[in-house]
Amino acid sequence: MNSKSLILIAVSATLCGCSTLQDDLKNKPERMMASCVRQVEAANAKFKEHAMTYMGVRREGLAKVFCERLAAGVADGRITQYDVNELIRTGQLTSKFAFLKG
Repeated sequence: MNSKSLILIAVSATLCGCSTLQDDLKNKPERMMASCVRQVEAANAKFKEHAMTYMGVRREGLAKVFCERLAAGVADGRITQYDVNELIRTGQLTSKFAFLKG
């Protein structure tokens, strides 16, 4: 499994738990965001470079911005658990994830 998949699995696990994505964000936002940030910070350089380029952010702010935007997309209903699962499966930031660009 490549490192992009590993980080996305970690983010997904952080954002989903046993309840819905939206419920977890509503009930445990600080814990979820902190875990997401740690996972992104632990990602390899290739994933970070891809995400920085896609999102148009600097390395220093990548983890925080990535997690904030991903959480906002979940909270706003722009993405679902299915979308996150597809992102994990393919590792591709498709047009569905354009909101990550800010």
